[in-house]
Amino acid sequence: MYFTSEYADVRLWKNKVLLTWKKEARFDDYRRPTTAVLELMREHSCDLVIDARKGFEDEKADVEWGFSFLLPEMSKTGCKTVWFIMTEVNEDTIGEEMDMWKAEFLKYFEVRKVDSPEKIGD
Repeated sequence: MYFTSEYADVRLWKNKVLLTWKKEARFDDYRRPTTAVLELMREHSCDLVIDARKGFEDEKADVEWGFSFLLPEMSKTGCKTVWFIMTEVNEDTIGEEMDMWKAEFLKYFEVRKVDSPEKIGD
């Protein structure tokens, strides 16, 4: 494990950086794991997997930080594809927010949505 907190885990998995959200996070609880993701992406020049099956919501300030700083910095790492792991159930509850993030990620990366980690290739 590269980073762990009560909110998220970050680690290398299948030659990708895997961010697994455990519960809703705001401000530093959101930015610490996402900054750890950025550090690993810089170090390994690899793709990103975001496991949002346990839900995911953002504070407006975190969205602004993500759009103005985090995603542009991630685009400099060599990442080509971002994977979102979501289930049909949580897509009903957070789908609109994930669509907003997907639109922003598409400015820099190819984006794929799957419903299980097994559907992500090596």
